[in-house]
Amino acid sequence: MISSSIRLKIQASKIETFESLVSQLVQDIHENEPGAHVYEVRRVIDEPLTYLYFMSFEDEESHARYLEAPYHTEMSPKAMECLDGDPIFEDLESFY
Repeated sequence: MISSSIRLKIQASKIETFESLVSQLVQDIHENEPGAHVYEVRRVIDEPLTYLYFMSFEDEESHARYLEAPYHTEMSPKAMECLDGDPIFEDLESFY
């Protein structure tokens, strides 16, 4: 299993754009990526400009397919324009 998280801070003026882009991406992934066991994005309650992605893919092939999917490659540059600073990526592993 391939799992990771991403922490993003968004520019206040771009929240609506970011949330619209990500909402569509999550829907596309849930509809088209059977190897995506978890793909969720949440806003941090005490940090309303900060979002956390949690994703877990069945295997490297499923993860690569997601990275190359048109809905991901077209959305990513637009979402990156909404960021306030660099994203923080973390690879995760199961402990049980």
